[in-house]
Amino acid sequence: MNDAFYHHQTEKTLRNLENENRRLQKEILKTRQETVRVRELIAFHDRLEKDFFSADSLEELVITLTNCLQLRPGIDFVTLGLTRQYLESSLGSQEFIDQLSLPRGLDLLPIMNEEDLTKHVGEQPVLFEKTPLGSSRFFFPGHHDEIRSHALLPLTLRKRLIGSLNLGSIRSTHFYSTAEGPDLLNRLAAKLAIAVDNILSHRRVTLQKDLLDQEIRRAALLQEDLLPSPFSGPGSLRITAYFQPRHELGGDFYDFLPLDSEKVALLIADVSGHGFAAALIAAMLKFTFQMIAPEEPCPEAIVSRINERFCRILKQDDFITLCCAILDTKALSVALARAGHPPPFLYRPAEHTTLKLQPSGPPVGLDRGAIYERSQVEWNPGDVLLFYTDGATEALLGKGSTGGLEEVVLKLEPGLSGSEISQKLRSELEKIKEAGGLEDDVTLLTVSL
Repeated sequence: MNDAFYHHQTEKTLRNLENENRRLQKEILKTRQETVRVRELIAFHDRLEKDFFSADSLEELVITLTNCLQLRPGIDFVTLGLTRQYLESSLGSQEFIDQLSLPRGLDLLPIMNEEDLTKHVGEQPVLFEKTPLGSSRFFFPGHHDEIRSHALLPLTLRKRLIGSLNLGSIRSTHFYSTAEGPDLLNRLAAKLAIAVDNILSHRRVTLQKDLLDQEIRRAALLQEDLLPSPFSGPGSLRITAYFQPRHELGGDFYDFLPLDSEKVALLIADVSGHGFAAALIAAMLKFTFQMIAPEEPCPEAIVSRINERFCRILKQDDFITLCCAILDTKALSVALARAGHPPPFLYRPAEHTTLKLQPSGPPVGLDRGAIYERSQVEWNPGDVLLFYTDGATEALLGKGSTGGLEEVVLKLEPGLSGSEISQKLRSELEKIKEAGGLEDDVTLLTVSL
């Protein structure tokens, strides 16, 4: 009897041990499966967070986020909401906010007021089970009647609520209804807030740059409109111009102004610097020249009055080099005054020689009491006068060259007319421009009788 009892007890114990072993094996398998699931979930979040910071736009970020999360079991709807106050502070204008529209048919970016969002979302993720049908209209517009459970993730940045990530399910439970769900969602929301802010900061810079580029293009068109057209008359006088700013806005400037039936005033100038400031000074110079030139009989007086005016206008480091000439087609003479500008020269094709017109004074804007001298020369029909800025000599002779433009002209074949010289120099400058060799604004004026 004792043997039978002990045998029975042994078998019972063995059965219990086998059952416990099977139970433990199931627990181990379940734990392993759960561990694999958690690892996969963490790996999924790691990949998703990397995708956040590789997105180039808010639209791309929303689409990536939606496509990835909706592949998870129980996640049927995803929306990213941002507050209008945050968008206004990040982008700076309603015009920029309006440009955040998503592709047609993809309504995943509701814009909401911060006060309304605060009423629904706290500092921690809100996990609801068995959400009453129709109660999620605020976060899932168009799908609120289908939502049975959802998670609301507040997006905070610098202790400010900027929006929320919202996950909706048509089931009573969803992918994040687990013990580790809130921690993962907290981490996801923190990284998402940073990614959104990075994208919007870059977006604002891009939009501001685009807006500035548009303004520069408009200003460049206005600057071009300020320049005169090719000039003919009086008599056989011809003035042609080549003007090429290094950037869209330049500091070079020129103008022609008939004084009477026999005389024409000419001005060529180079404002220090580039961009808006130089272009604005050039525009002011045009109006100053056109106001003063008809009142003064000689170029040195015109330059002196321009200098007096711009000494009051220009900042300490700003200045203008210029050359003003009075072309007399009856007396066949040229009177000119220079203010620190490269000297123009007279080319005589009959002799294939040049005459540099040298006298000068300091650049405009540096010394209100500066004195400017007049240089006068007679010319013959066929002679060619060339005015230019230093950008032309740098382009044709190389930066740092001590030579002048007359060296380039003398290397051309003898006996060329003004239009032929102008065409050859323009052609060479265009080649340099196409090769990316213009390092400064370039202006070249060719005057011939």
